Amino acid sequence: MTIAFSCSVSKPWRRWLLGLSLLPALAACGSDSADDTASAKCLDSTYATIQRTIFEAKGCTQSVCHGESMQGGLDLRAEASHAALVHTPSSIDPSMERVFPGDQDLSVLYLKLQAGVDGAELGPLGQAMPLDADPLSPDELEAMRLWIRGGARTEGVVAGTLERLACEGTFDAQPNKITPLPAPEPDKGLQFYSGAWSLPAESEDEVCFVTYYDVSEDVPADSKLPCGDLAAGRDCFAFRRSELAQDGQSHHSITSVYTPESDPNGVDWLRWECLGGEHNGEACDPLDDQCGERSACATPVQSTLACIGYFYGPSDFDIGAGATGDSVTRKRLITGQESTFIEDPLPGVYALLPLKGFVVWNSHAFNLTRTDTTVEQWINLTFAPQSERRWEREQIFFSDQIFGMGPIPPFEKREVCMTFTLPQYTRLMTLSSHFHQRGELFRMWLPPNERCVGPSSCSVPSGAPDYESRLYNDPVEESYDPPRGLDGADPAERTIKMCARYDNGADDPAEVKRNSIRPDSPSCNNAQFAHCGCAPSERACLGGDRQGSSCNGDDATCGADGLCDACPLLGGVTTDDEMFIAFGSYYVELP
Repeated sequence: MTIAFSCSVSKPWRRWLLGLSLLPALAACGSDSADDTASAKCLDSTYATIQRTIFEAKGCTQSVCHGESMQGGLDLRAEASHAALVHTPSSIDPSMERVFPGDQDLSVLYLKLQAGVDGAELGPLGQAMPLDADPLSPDELEAMRLWIRGGARTEGVVAGTLERLACEGTFDAQPNKITPLPAPEPDKGLQFYSGAWSLPAESEDEVCFVTYYDVSEDVPADSKLPCGDLAAGRDCFAFRRSELAQDGQSHHSITSVYTPESDPNGVDWLRWECLGGEHNGEACDPLDDQCGERSACATPVQSTLACIGYFYGPSDFDIGAGATGDSVTRKRLITGQESTFIEDPLPGVYALLPLKGFVVWNSHAFNLTRTDTTVEQWINLTFAPQSERRWEREQIFFSDQIFGMGPIPPFEKREVCMTFTLPQYTRLMTLSSHFHQRGELFRMWLPPNERCVGPSSCSVPSGAPDYESRLYNDPVEESYDPPRGLDGADPAERTIKMCARYDNGADDPAEVKRNSIRPDSPSCNNAQFAHCGCAPSERACLGGDRQGSSCNGDDATCGADGLCDACPLLGGVTTDDEMFIAFGSYYVELP
């Protein structure tokens, strides 16, 4: 699911990143003939232009269709359409929304429009749209997808949309802001909100900060239970479904909960301040949050990888989620690699969190537009009463070779592999993956596999993979229902092999990592975890007859048509570096 980015950015290192319940009408909803050209219908925002060039131009707003008669209860007239679509349950399938901001595949509107283009069968979702009118063009459908991916907002221009709607001219896109996630009904679940951290124009950052929560009075009695090993001597609550929504600038959100009991106003926590809103930066009390709307009382935002070395928390705070052993202090709550992420485990599977604790927000985002913005996140959790609890959910976050792919010389590609082994009697529910912009293929093979350690000892299997993903900002989320049982005593019967292929300009030299257009990120100050650009001794010629030759920082050695600018690709935390991680979820069902 590709996040929309600005196509009018000044830094060329970013350019390649640019990457409803509509019930069958009772009468024909054919095209109208309002304006002569699409350009005549183009307005100053993506949604207003979609309203004209799609809803109105295709006749969807005619009185007999989704105008005055509101077929299927849907009003697509300009003054009503956004509220009727976004976060509104479908009449055909109330479990789906007409438009689910951030994810076109969960949006009935998009699925029906897409079926009109590719002829796919919709099954219980009814007929393709529009009825009795030409289907959308591929460009129009892509504009609709980008608008949904960009947050499905009413205002602003989502990068790449107006061009696809045949608008003339150039367009300066605004940062993506997602339509806020509605909170669950109080007796059904609860919501965590991050506050709004600042992300300047044309910049990238990975940050850490903390918010405090106490839901002791908000959780129904039958969803409370002892924490057990998670937090000995404390009470927890159980939840099943978790849902994350974050602004489309986000590259990832790894959210966890700090599990040791701690006084938020004690000496371990150095400062609390309002994050976002009209009181942004003002001191606040985490036990009596008065920061106001679209703000949260939080510890200061600090640029850091995975909260390692976070300054404003306890000394053991940076022992990260995903680690193992007795020293773990953070339990991973939810990880999202796109605007939205939903984890809805199989019936009977649940997870635990303490009734009081600290939400740790580790967010990585990039702002490719010319406008300063903020990044916000919402998490909804649905309570799990005792009758819905059988097995506790476990999460896969396998990163033993997170930076194991490099260095990859300029104009070459490389595939690396590794394995991980799950416990006996595992019931595998999901698998997903994570790499960055030069990752072109991520594959996994389910057991049996012989274990291997590190890229030097792991080879690529010859058989067809069980998991395959190609888009770094839209990774495949593979689900297994029923879950895949891994019962064998032999570790090979519970070992998954994962391989990722990285292309440092081999197929397209223009996409090689370059020194002159390194990312603008505070993370670049961390030599251990970021490799922004490269030293003169590492550079090679880009362009000309000597492309790929070592040039030691001297353009003259590359000839008239070349630049000494190409860099090796290494593992690191910016999107100009690379990573190699497997995600997933499972539970253990003992015999």
